[in-house]
Amino acid sequence: MTEAIETHRARLAAGEIYNGLWMMTSSQELAKIGAAAGFDYVCLDMQHGFVRAEDILRLTDAVRAGGDALVAARVAANRFTEIGMLADAGVEAVIVPLVSTAAEARSAAAALDYPSRGGERSWGPTAELMTGAARDTRAERPLLFVMIETAEGLANLDEICAEPGVDGVYVGPADLAFAVGTVPGEPDEAHAEAVRRIRETAEAHGKVPGIHCGNGAEAKLRREQGYRFITSAGDIGAAVRAFREDLSAARS
Repeated sequence: MTEAIETHRARLAAGEIYNGLWMMTSSQELAKIGAAAGFDYVCLDMQHGFVRAEDILRLTDAVRAGGDALVAARVAANRFTEIGMLADAGVEAVIVPLVSTAAEARSAAAALDYPSRGGERSWGPTAELMTGAARDTRAERPLLFVMIETAEGLANLDEICAEPGVDGVYVGPADLAFAVGTVPGEPDEAHAEAVRRIRETAEAHGKVPGIHCGNGAEAKLRREQGYRFITSAGDIGAAVRAFREDLSAARS
C-alpha cells in the first residue's frame, strides 16, 4: 500500500487530474466495475452513503481487483477512531467532512500520522495482517482531503490550507451553497466565487483542489476551472440515468 500511496501522491503533486467514482452503495460489483472502467479513484462514502466499517476491506479488495484506482473513503465525521480504522484498513486517501478550523484539520491529520511523525495514530497494520505480510508502516500516511463546506470553513480557509498535514481540499457544493446563503443546484454568484476562492487558496498553499460533481459534464466544467481531484460520477446517479435511458429507448 505504501508504494501505491506514494505513486498517487507524486502524480497529484505533478499536477495530474484525477476523475473519480463516488460509491454510495456497498456493491463490490460496482466498485470493481468502476475501477475497471478507468476511474483514477473510487471513493467509499461512509457519511451519506450506505458503506459501513465492515464493508471497507471487501470494497477496497474489489477496487484493486478492477484496476489501479486510488482507494478513498469519506468518514462520517472528524473522529480519531474512524479515521484511524480507515488507515489500518489500507485506504489510500481519507476525506473528512465539515472541517471549519485549522485545529480541526490538524486533528484529522494527527489521526493519520504516527507519533514519530508528530501524530497520534497507533500502529495497526490490519490490512497487512490479513495477508500475513505485516511490516513497519511508520513512514506511511494516507492522503488527507478536508472538506470546506461551511461559512466558518470559508472564513478560515487560508489557515486550514496552511496546515502541513493537509494534502488537499474537497468541495461539497451542496453544503457550500447553504454556507453562502443559497440553494444547492441553482446558479449563484456567491457560490461561484466561493468555489473559485477555495481552488485558488488551495493551489497557493500547494494543496490539491478537489470537488464533488454529479456527472461528467459538470466534472468537465470544474476541470476547466482548475480543479484536479474531481468526482465525475456516482454509482446511484449513473445507474438511475442508465436505467431510465434504456427504458426510454425501449418504449420509444
